[in-house]
This record gives sequence, structure tokens and C-alpha cells, in this order.
Amino acid sequence: MNAVRIVVGCVLWACALGIAVDLVTAHVAVEYFTVHHPKVVESQEPLVMALVWGVGASWWFGLGAGLVLAWVHHRLPHHVPVRDVLRRVAHACAAIWVAMMVVLVATYLLILLVPPEQRRETFESDRRIMAVAIAHMTEYVFGAVALLAVAVRLRRMGRVGSIAA
Repeated sequence: MNAVRIVVGCVLWACALGIAVDLVTAHVAVEYFTVHHPKVVESQEPLVMALVWGVGASWWFGLGAGLVLAWVHHRLPHHVPVRDVLRRVAHACAAIWVAMMVVLVATYLLILLVPPEQRRETFESDRRIMAVAIAHMTEYVFGAVALLAVAVRLRRMGRVGSIAA
């Protein structure tokens, strides 16, 4: 039962993170979702894109992360409450969101280094799409690093007992 709770919790947190990220990125450049992704819904509204792609692009990572963390949790010599595991997952998701927003803003600003004489007519639109694309590319890297960090922390907690952790 603990494994199911961990897996479901990770899927829900991953979907929440995906939606939170896409709520921002879809409002920055909805074209990233409507032009550069397969058409999955008729709408081109940023809110709809954030909900659809936030879940669609994130649930599977949450499933994988949940299976890994459930396996680590099952192998611990000392009991660690599931709520402690999911609290760390929530903290990791918050950190990923902040990191992605930093990447988004930094990329958006760094693209200004392109000299004005070399900019195309579509520079502003391209700039927004590039910033969103680069932020999204980093999401899975941040997710993998966060998963590793949570798994290592969970193992340490389980070795010494959750009270000492």
C-alpha cells in the first residue's frame, strides 16, 4: 500500500509541476505548444495548453520517479513515513519550478545579446519560443537530479531511522 501511495503521489506532484510550469510558459509563448507540438486539442488558449501539456508531458516522469522511490522505500531497514517521502518530492518540485523560471528569464534576457543588425523580423517571437524551449529542455534534467537527491536522502533517513533524520 505504501508503494501505491508513493507512486500516485509522485504522479500527482509531477502533473502539478508540469501544469505550474506550463501556466507560465504557455503565456510566454503559446506557439511553442500550438505550432511546435502535435495538435492534441482544438484550443489554442494558453490555459488549455498548460493543462493538457502539463499533465501529458509530466505524468510518465512522475510514474517512473514514483516507482524508483517506492523501490528505495521498500528496501529501507527503518520505516520512513510516506508523508515524509512525499514532502521531499513536493520540495523538489518547488525547487524545480524555481530553477525553470530562472532558466526561462535568463535565456530570455541572454538572447538580447544578439546584435540588433542580426535580428530577424520575428526576433521577439523567436526569443520567447527559444526561452520556453530551453526551459522545457532543462525540466527533465532537473527532474532526474531531484529524483537522485530525494532517493539519496530517503536512503539516509532509512538507515538512521526517520526520527533522527
